[in-house]
Amino acid sequence: MNRSPMFAVVFVGASLAIGCAAGGQGSPEPTSTSAQPLTVAQCGTQRDSCMANDPLFGFFTCPLQYTQCVATASNGLPAQVSSAISDTAACTSSDLECTNAATTPTQLAACATTEAQCVATVVQVHLPTIVTGTATCVTQSVKCIQGAEAVSDLTTCANNLESCAVTQAQSVLPPAVGEVVGGVSSCETTLNSCIAAAATPAAVTTCSQTGATCVAGSLGVTLPSLPGTAIVNCAETAANCALDASTPENVTECANALTSCAGSVAAPVLTCAQKWTACLTKNLFNFVQCDADLAACSN
Repeated sequence: MNRSPMFAVVFVGASLAIGCAAGGQGSPEPTSTSAQPLTVAQCGTQRDSCMANDPLFGFFTCPLQYTQCVATASNGLPAQVSSAISDTAACTSSDLECTNAATTPTQLAACATTEAQCVATVVQVHLPTIVTGTATCVTQSVKCIQGAEAVSDLTTCANNLESCAVTQAQSVLPPAVGEVVGGVSSCETTLNSCIAAAATPAAVTTCSQTGATCVAGSLGVTLPSLPGTAIVNCAETAANCALDASTPENVTECANALTSCAGSVAAPVLTCAQKWTACLTKNLFNFVQCDADLAACSN
């Protein structure tokens, strides 16, 4: 999950953190609780009103409130959206320079691959094998990002880009590989949407656990039952591995790696005394070796 956990997690976390900070101000001027961010001009008006209502303590609190407000507002757009729009523009600008300098089909293809990876990084998705048709997906994604007005719009752009790129990749991949890539991609886009809609950290955790189980199922792996998010990193690595797969052997390697990773996470950590007991359990007469192991052990 690319997502390491993931694109949506970062945005949800940022929104929660900013909301808490804004809500903790001591100024009589109320901080906007609307889901839509204030514009920079509105942040300034709010600051001036704050200073007027509390000239004594407002000298300390109002500038801080203004800074927090501006951090999430840029001409009416959330900071994350403004950043994504700017970064995507940089991707397309670099691609234009690259294609203008290209003199061979191979160089042009390399430019398209670089742009696809650049745009994918902006919305934090892991693309499958990039093929000729991926360029169309990237063009659509750029338009989507440039037209975004809310963080939820970016999640939609991310999911559409990955789904489109997967469809293009499946046209050239072996059917068995394409099926796995499609299944893992579906897990990823569902996870992104789940996290984007999550209202609490517990809900995000549940989304991640469900996503991990989904990825494992696509790879034919049964995960051990573990508390919290212990297995999530294993599943995220496996998802990226699967999206990069181009042969059945690659898929098998991803599945084996997930099984191994899950096993290492699930393996109990024994104390030295427990290891000593386990040693004797295997061979009641192996006191010398078990004692030597105990002497060299450290918890």
